Amino acid sequence: MKPINEQINPKFVIQAKKLAKFTRILHKILPVECHDHVKVANIRDQNLMLITDSPVWTTRLRQLSPQILTFLRENSPGDDSDRTQIIHHVQIRTRYHASDSDEQQISNKKDPHKLHISEKTATLLSQSADSIKHQALKSALLRVASHTSKQDKLKK
Repeated sequence: MKPINEQINPKFVIQAKKLAKFTRILHKILPVECHDHVKVANIRDQNLMLITDSPVWTTRLRQLSPQILTFLRENSPGDDSDRTQIIHHVQIRTRYHASDSDEQQISNKKDPHKLHISEKTATLLSQSADSIKHQALKSALLRVASHTSKQDKLKK
């Protein structure tokens, strides 16, 4: 088996080094409190793409983008012969990180048996189902009504 450094495409290594250089340069101009909230995502077609973890940081970086662009042009990595590294535009996007509670809600949505409704809601749905003649709709409402929480079932 080949060593890991021989298995990685050299273009990926070059791109990773570019991103690391731009990250270091970016950290020189950004306030310290921004460092953990901003990542250099990509460099393509003379565009530097930044990712933030919230809209607040996205807005703050957009306000700073003229200064960032000027600083990057003056301190761009590489030599003068490498004109592809000159940045003409900075793009800033927000990417949210799912918290533990968000991940739990997502997993609950994937498994409908984990969804729960209150006993009162279940009673109202059952009563509504009893008055409906359309059999498919009636059975669907009764299925939803059966998803009461364990706590409500224990109260009975």
